Amino acid sequence: MPSTARRIGTCTQPATILLEARHPADGLAYGALEFSVYVCDGHAHAARTEWIAPPLTPFTAIAEPTAGHQCGEANDLN
Repeated sequence: MPSTARRIGTCTQPATILLEARHPADGLAYGALEFSVYVCDGHAHAARTEWIAPPLTPFTAIAEPTAGHQCGEANDLN
């Protein structure tokens, strides 16, 4: 699936978390992936409450590495 890179905000701190913004799905914990965004610890709360707005739901991508990424790096899925 192709994606489009973009930036959210102006922070360039090293990323520590990768969040996925997912659509709601009937009977499932999460649905289709809309975009993902790398965040630093300082912007994790803002990303979950402001950058990923309802009806999308934020999920932490546990197994994905964050090394080499900066806060605010996002990928939209087309």
